[in-house]
Amino acid sequence: MRGSRETETPYREAVPQTWSTGPGDEDLQVTICGGGNAAHLLAGLLSTRPGLRVNVYAPYGDEAQRMRQGIARRGGIVVVAAEERWVGRPHRVSADPSQVVPGSGLVMLALPAFAHEIVLRDIAPYLDEGAWVGALPARGGFDWCAFDVLGEKGSALILFGLQTLPWACRLRTYGEEVALLGTKKRVDLATWPPHYAGKVARRLSDLLGVRLQPIPNFLSITLANTGQLIHPGVMYGMFRNWDGHPYAKAPLFYQAVDGPTAQILQRLSDEVQTLREVLEHRFPHLDLSAVRPLDEWLRESYRDTITDPSTLQSCLVTNRSYAGLNVPMRRADDGLVPDFRARYLSEDVPYGLVVTRGIAELAGVATPTMDQVIGWAQARLAREYLVNGHLQGRDLGASRAPQRYHLETLEAVVKGQEEVPSYVLPAARVPVQA
Repeated sequence: MRGSRETETPYREAVPQTWSTGPGDEDLQVTICGGGNAAHLLAGLLSTRPGLRVNVYAPYGDEAQRMRQGIARRGGIVVVAAEERWVGRPHRVSADPSQVVPGSGLVMLALPAFAHEIVLRDIAPYLDEGAWVGALPARGGFDWCAFDVLGEKGSALILFGLQTLPWACRLRTYGEEVALLGTKKRVDLATWPPHYAGKVARRLSDLLGVRLQPIPNFLSITLANTGQLIHPGVMYGMFRNWDGHPYAKAPLFYQAVDGPTAQILQRLSDEVQTLREVLEHRFPHLDLSAVRPLDEWLRESYRDTITDPSTLQSCLVTNRSYAGLNVPMRRADDGLVPDFRARYLSEDVPYGLVVTRGIAELAGVATPTMDQVIGWAQARLAREYLVNGHLQGRDLGASRAPQRYHLETLEAVVKGQEEVPSYVLPAARVPVQA
């Protein structure tokens, strides 16, 4: 089943027509794992591309069935961007990985970080040697998670991770229509083995129609995870003194950031920069130049959509790509209350702040603001990561902190950026082909 278009505007204006992985590989099979906003966008856009066979692995609940039904009703997944729209029809959508993963040269996890481990475990038996397997976005510690799940098989793959999702997008109708609200100017990408970053970035840039910047290591992806700062930081800033009174309507998220909340975000960013400086001083060969201050990252990523780039606060409140996005809320008897179990805390704390906090603990770097935010968030999540100033809580095993993977020293963390991590049993491994 091939893609179709509702207008004469082809997606090739943003993406070249061909993307060859090598001789005879013009008919590339791609599997997208996920059933949410990003998975719909990827499935819709990529299915318009000649030479691509696009499958979707939607493992949760009845997502696969609902997506198939929506595609059948609409004739494909409609992607709407400003005045343009495309319709892409995936080849196959299934909740069974054996039906959609075998034969895929590229597997993309467009999933919340908590699902990475589960989905990697599901698809592992069906991954071909040499396949490219990665996450959009990776969040903190994705490489450690992937090796922990895939073991020896991981060394026969190319792993990649994006610092953030390249687009702001929202589902309009499940299985039928998704809105592309904005595209970042640049997104960083890391790989394992690290020397494949340039090659993977070039080819995925062509495929996705975005500028992907190769960076030297996954540690940079972990530390430069801006979601770990913005999402918990804004939630903490807005609701740390909340009295429990319901709201009549959901407040804006980014556009409601006030001065004190911007200061919290600034302090979080400063603590990451201090950690970066300590790591680069201890390990002079370690390149963490991609770990940029939060305001600098915002100005670079949203150069064309920020009206006032003068301060961190103004970068958030005047960003057109963030316009109209609300705080995640849930219904209560008398109105709406903050949904503290939404991904802004449930993902960005255990797979973001806690990971960075774990590295800081190994480095002996004080993180008072991080500790405040984690302490507040874990109480709302009914989880325990940080206890008496140390990552030793009962739920640490459900995070991606380095301590979970028995990376107990900075040396072990840094060494794992250059070779198979120590917790993967050594054995004869199939080399990845260039």
